Amino acid sequence: MANMSLADAYEILESPSDFTKQEVKNAKEKVADASKTVQASKGALMKKKKDDKVTVVSIGVGTMKKSDAKKMAKAQMADGGMAYGKKHMYSAGGSVTMNPGLKALKKASPEAFNKITSG
Repeated sequence: MANMSLADAYEILESPSDFTKQEVKNAKEKVADASKTVQASKGALMKKKKDDKVTVVSIGVGTMKKSDAKKMAKAQMADGGMAYGKKHMYSAGGSVTMNPGLKALKKASPEAFNKITSG
């Protein structure tokens, strides 16, 4: 029975008088055993189980108010102003200010200030 294929077992059961009693018995066992198995991918046989769990993925579609959707939206960048010839954007608002050290440098040496801030 171990070497018998399912096709061989069906062939034996079609004409049992041509085979021995043991071969017929083995064929019946093979067919009965085959009914307990499930054909899996690539020809593999797997035993059936009553409590098999299967992974399920579901995608839900629904509606919501525009105001609620805007609250969930990603924060937009806000205009922070112009500084050093460039536009600055900030996610939480705010504004660009020149730090006191650069203000002092601009007064003392405009040439050095221009080298630092030009880009």
